[in-house]
Amino acid sequence: MILSTVVTGFGGHAIALGIAGVGSAIGTGIAAQGAMGLWKQSIKEKKKLPSLALAMVGMPLSQVIYGMIFMNSLQGANLNPDSYLNQMIFAFCVGLAIAASAVMQGKAGAAACSNLAVDDKQGAGMYIAAMGVIETVALLSMVFGMGAIPGS
Repeated sequence: MILSTVVTGFGGHAIALGIAGVGSAIGTGIAAQGAMGLWKQSIKEKKKLPSLALAMVGMPLSQVIYGMIFMNSLQGANLNPDSYLNQMIFAFCVGLAIAASAVMQGKAGAAACSNLAVDDKQGAGMYIAAMGVIETVALLSMVFGMGAIPGS
C-alpha cells in the first residue's frame, strides 16, 4: 500500500532516463578527458587541434535520448498501477544497459583520442565504426525494451 501511494502516477518511468543520463554523463566525461589530453599534446607540439576528438566526446550523448524514448514509450503504454514495481525494475534494467553502452563508448572514445595523438591520419574511420557498434547496444536495448512493453 505504501509503495503504490508513493509512486502513483509515476510508475518509475523516469528511472530509464535518469540512469541513461548518468551513463551519458560518465561516458562524455571519460571521452573528454582523452580529448583534453590529445589537445594539450597538440598545443605543446604546435599542431592543429584534431576536431575528431570532439565527436568522440559527443557520441555518448545519444544514449540519454534513447532513455527518454524508452521512458515515453513505457509511460505511453498506460499500464495498470498494480504493475508499477515491475515497471520500475524493467526501466532500471533497460536504463542500465543503455548507460553501460554510454560508459563504454566514452572509454573507447578516450582510447581513440590517445591513438589520434600518435597518428591523427590513421584509423579515424575505424574508431568511429567501433563506437557505432557500441552505440548499437544502447539502440537495441531501447528497441527490444520497447517491444517487451505489454500492449506494444
